[in-house]
Amino acid sequence: MIRSLTDIKEFQRRRALAWARNVEYWLNGPLRHVEDVGGYIVERVKDIGRQADAPRPLLIDMGFGSAWLLKAMLESGLKYSYLGLDAVEQFVWRASRTYQHVPDAKFLIADVETKLDLGVKADLVVNAFNFFELSELGTAMGNASRHLKPGGTLIMSTIDKTYLMLALSKDWRDFFENLRLYQELPGVKYEFQKIDMDSHVSETLEYPSVLYSAQDYIDAAKASGLRLVAYKEHVFTGKFVPKIYLHLEFEIEIRCNLTAC
Repeated sequence: MIRSLTDIKEFQRRRALAWARNVEYWLNGPLRHVEDVGGYIVERVKDIGRQADAPRPLLIDMGFGSAWLLKAMLESGLKYSYLGLDAVEQFVWRASRTYQHVPDAKFLIADVETKLDLGVKADLVVNAFNFFELSELGTAMGNASRHLKPGGTLIMSTIDKTYLMLALSKDWRDFFENLRLYQELPGVKYEFQKIDMDSHVSETLEYPSVLYSAQDYIDAAKASGLRLVAYKEHVFTGKFVPKIYLHLEFEIEIRCNLTAC
């Protein structure tokens, strides 16, 4: 059942252990979210790249995992410089080896829940299904904002919190109890869910689902100087594990004074 996120260190410890177990599957198995909406994310990357001033705009991929986005970009011929960030050392090692022939691709071990200063400004930051695994959303959102150029875009994709609660429930009784707990428990809520393998769920592999709302993301972005400029939903409620995906796009907020913007 879901619980309040009060013990941050224990949450982060369990998350690190879970991802150590998940690496092999994540690198080699089918990824449900990529199959469902990966194509949409790549199309948005393509559209935003066309609008960038630079001939080879910089994209920062926060929590890149299997580097599926870079693979899709290369297959589509997208001309970006790419910087992938991930806290899982095995993902960084594998990507560095796999894409060592790509001169404009770099990978760093980075914890986006700590304040980062990478010394670069990106045209585009992508956070595809990473924010909802974090206990420090404000810090991570601040990292995205800090590394955007004026006029740059943050694309974030997540799963609607109600469908995360559904995935965390064994049956309808569990689901309604989780709904009650979501209303009554204080603060941010979370639980660890089994990995969705499309036609079934794993018996052993899991990852955290922190139950942030769309409002939470918008508020965290605003506190970091970002404003919402686009919103899109994709409905996949007919699958074994039903999901509604949310895609939010943010830009640096321009503040005006009495004489100029």
